[in-house]
Order: sequence, then C-alpha cells, then structure tokens
Amino acid sequence: MPHSFDSAGFGEIAVDAERLAARATNHERRLSTLVEAIDPANALLGTLRELCVDAREQRRIADTLRARLIGDIAVAQDDAARRPLVLIVDDSPDNRDMAALLLETSGFDAITAGNGLEAVIVAHYTRPAVVIMDVAMPVLDGVQAARLLKASDVTHRINVIAYTAKMNLEDVAVHRLFVDVLRKPASPEQMVGLVQRFAMPAEPEAA
Repeated sequence: MPHSFDSAGFGEIAVDAERLAARATNHERRLSTLVEAIDPANALLGTLRELCVDAREQRRIADTLRARLIGDIAVAQDDAARRPLVLIVDDSPDNRDMAALLLETSGFDAITAGNGLEAVIVAHYTRPAVVIMDVAMPVLDGVQAARLLKASDVTHRINVIAYTAKMNLEDVAVHRLFVDVLRKPASPEQMVGLVQRFAMPAEPEAA
C-alpha cells in the first residue's frame, strides 16, 4: 500500500527519528566490533552478545519509526533491490489512491502527498525517480512546488511530470520545470507508459 504523507509536526519529528536511527545503528556497530575483538574466554562475552541483540532491536524500532514518517520504501530497501519510487501529488485523495494502486501493480513503489508543500518535503527525504504533480492545489501549487524542487541541489534532477488538463510545455519557463505533461483524465496505459519512460533508464545497446 502507498504511504500517505502527513505534514503535521513532520519536520521536528523526522529530524529526531533520523538522529535516533543513526545513533542506534552506531550503537549496534560498536557493540558488534567489541564482541569480535574480545577474548572468547572472557566472562563478559555472553553479556555483550545480549547487548548486541538489544541494540539490533533498538535499531529496528528506530528504522520502523522513521519508515512510518517517510514510508517503508525510503529506508527498508537498498538501492539495488528498490523498485523505482513515484511520488504522486494531488489534493484529491481518490486520485492519489487510484494512481498509487495502478503504479504499485505496474512495478513501482508509490508514496503520496496532498499538496505542493508536502511534495517538496517528501521529495527531499525519499528522492523519488518521478513526481506526478497536480498543478492546481492548495497551500502550494504544482508549478511553485516544481520550481522549489528544481532549485534544490538535492532534488533538481528528479523528473517532475505535470498532471493537468490545461497546461502545455510551450512556455519556456514551464518546460524547464516539467519533463512532460500528463493530460487529465489519463488512461492507465498513458500514466504507466510515461512513468516508465522517466523512471526506468534505457538498457544500453549491445556492442
């Protein structure tokens, strides 16, 4: 199921969760190093091993907390195993859910956001391959959000697709913000095909 982003209090909580996860990971690593270095005959070895197990569980809990904030896919998979991540931004819950379900059954992972501000925050934490960006939204519209993503060193390479019935790419400024436009209402084939085009790099040709 897609992870729906909740912006309430996210900033401070996310920072705390990142810090907690990092410290738990470091704690587990240091204990493991100590266990490997200690003399097997040392009476403390059994206690250290128990502490390693406890540290591993604390690290798992910390990762779970972080995952609940920004989505399991952002922390639970390494880059080699991870399916391409698509961020779906739309102020309509039904539109978000339908698009997420379609893409998740088509070989992608999906995370959703309800407005442009949430999209900017989520994109910085999850680094999606593609963003499907509704244009007319409250708080921060799709054009403003795309402009912020393009201006950031962290997110400027993310492929952002405008999802709208009105916009085109004839405007040079708009063309720089969006890689393409997905016309509303889009068919499942159109949405999946466009996401595949920008989320999955082409296979190199055989020599």
